[in-house]
Amino acid sequence: MKKLFTLVVLSLWFVGAQAQEAKVQAEDKLTRLMSEREQLILEYQYYKQQNSSFWGTQSKKDLLNVIETLKKIINLDTELVGAVKENSLRQYAQNTVQSKREGKLSLEDQRNFEKQISSLKSEVKTLESTLRKKDREMAELQTQVKATYDLKYGKDKVISVLAVGAFLLLMYAVFLQVRLNKASSKSRKKKKV
Repeated sequence: MKKLFTLVVLSLWFVGAQAQEAKVQAEDKLTRLMSEREQLILEYQYYKQQNSSFWGTQSKKDLLNVIETLKKIINLDTELVGAVKENSLRQYAQNTVQSKREGKLSLEDQRNFEKQISSLKSEVKTLESTLRKKDREMAELQTQVKATYDLKYGKDKVISVLAVGAFLLLMYAVFLQVRLNKASSKSRKKKKV
């Protein structure tokens, strides 16, 4: 009987230690994700300030870097929302198990629990609105990249047409010079004869 009691006490202690470790891991994941997000935001701000094109504006490469960074931020925000949801579900499950153990929730505990859930829901809504905002910014940057590409392509087209025109004029001038040289050489031969 004593061995069984000792075994039960040890297993309860082990389960409690695992629950504590899972909570620490969840908090570590959230802090890690938040620090990664802060680093990506700093990277986004750095790329947003880059003006390395010939005219002193953002180049296509700069805009692509901004878009890639925003994609990383959006993906990280999605992970963050998932982690917050996972954490809130874990907290909800732990609170539910604890309330069942205790039997009844007092009215004050229930209010605190509802506040926590509402604050987590508002946090999720805030993160989702941030995610939608980042999606809009990414779409806007993609349209800017497309406009920049179209502008560059239009300029290249004009330059190509002008280069072909200049080449044709050069060829025509060479042709006229050759013709003039032939005509003057014929007139010199006639004068000599």
